[in-house]
Amino acid sequence: MNRDVPARRPVSAVETRYDDGALHAAVLVMAVWHLFPILPDGVLRWRFDRFPTPYSAAVWVGYAVLGVVAATVTLRGGGRGPALPLIVVPLLLAGSALVALTTAGPIPSRSFFDAGNWPFNVLGWFALVALWRQPLAALLGFFLANGALGLVLLIALGGADQLGLAWYVTAVHGVSIIQIVLFIGGHRLAAIARRTAEDQDQIARSATRRLAAEAVQAARQRRYELVRRTTAALLTRLAADEIDLTDGAARREIRVAVSQLRRLMVESDDVPDPLLQELRACADEAERRGVEVDLQAPVGVVPALSLEVRRALTEPIIEVLAATATHARVTVIATAGEVVVAILADARDIGRVPSPPGIEASYDTKGDLMWAQGRWHARDGQGSEASER
Repeated sequence: MNRDVPARRPVSAVETRYDDGALHAAVLVMAVWHLFPILPDGVLRWRFDRFPTPYSAAVWVGYAVLGVVAATVTLRGGGRGPALPLIVVPLLLAGSALVALTTAGPIPSRSFFDAGNWPFNVLGWFALVALWRQPLAALLGFFLANGALGLVLLIALGGADQLGLAWYVTAVHGVSIIQIVLFIGGHRLAAIARRTAEDQDQIARSATRRLAAEAVQAARQRRYELVRRTTAALLTRLAADEIDLTDGAARREIRVAVSQLRRLMVESDDVPDPLLQELRACADEAERRGVEVDLQAPVGVVPALSLEVRRALTEPIIEVLAATATHARVTVIATAGEVVVAILADARDIGRVPSPPGIEASYDTKGDLMWAQGRWHARDGQGSEASER
């Protein structure tokens, strides 16, 4: 029995998709913050304040390069090793120190907290992207290092009074907390998505196992019914001595039942051509009693046929082989929309064997030879189907 089970998305792919979504958000914030608040402010300061900005401009360009590199590496799944942090983090801190010193120097009224000291406020977004694939401890370590560097610069620039320290504590909190929350939230969301996907995958596997068990049970029930129909009555009659084994019709009836059982035994075999496998089982049973069976290779490629169609195609062959005296030839001709199974044997006329809908059975006799065939057409509504095992 065939059951369509939807393809399951790999658990790792679900986690990666959610993790990449949060990373994309971090990259977007990094890029927007660097382009719009910082760049216009720097241009205006150079225009109106005549503030010396060569160092600030160089650091701005360097940060942009570092941001592109970090985003490219992490968005492609990299950044798990130490290489990217060891390149990006020192340069970020060095750029922050350079701008802080050059911003506060020329104009005494400026301080560490002046808007011109922009790297201290934005470098956390660059670090967030560069350290996205690292443990949380790495990001926390970066912000501790940034805070320590900021404190050293604040003292060096003479702003470590009571008010300056209060501003410093507020600034350190403001330039790190959002990035830390986004880092934790993004990875937490990805972990929840992974666990949810694992649960869904387990449910799907359980459903698949249940459907498979139901299919196996249904197949066993069908086989049991087939055995009961073909052999139960015959065995009952044999046990009651109601069958005369010297009678040709009775012997043929037994041969048919035995061939059907042998066919039943191979119906669940995983083979490329189940129809040929079942015909071989029927031929083997005839050969056991001395009949020479020439089972020829199929002409054409046999399409996938349902179990019912294969049984209907082999039934005339079983009936004729049961009546064959010495030799028989079985042929199979197949196209994408039609399969014909035929037999020519020295058998007595057995009459017409009833065939199910969708199978056209033909019989003919000439002298001591009997010819029979079963023909299946795809247009009969039993087209190429996955074989039921």
